[in-house]
Amino acid sequence: MIEKYELIKEIHYVFDNVEPKIKGRIYEILLGANARYSWDINYFCRLEQEATVYTPSAPFGQSLEEIEHKLNQYVKRFEMAVDWIENDFFK
Repeated sequence: MIEKYELIKEIHYVFDNVEPKIKGRIYEILLGANARYSWDINYFCRLEQEATVYTPSAPFGQSLEEIEHKLNQYVKRFEMAVDWIENDFFK
């Protein structure tokens, strides 16, 4: 086994301007990456000035507080999103 994650929190977000419900998940990394926590989200979004949706390249953190903050920062983008696509890897 090279990676092992444990789901520790799932958060549902509802916005007026976004049709799908946005779901974020926080995982504790038990085996694998150097970070202690990771987050994932079921949709990625694009803001008006961006050419395509922004997919975070480093959804990792060393504390639960840090990773929740990073997830919430990304989710806040949906308040001004003009487009979004489903994350095919979110199961």
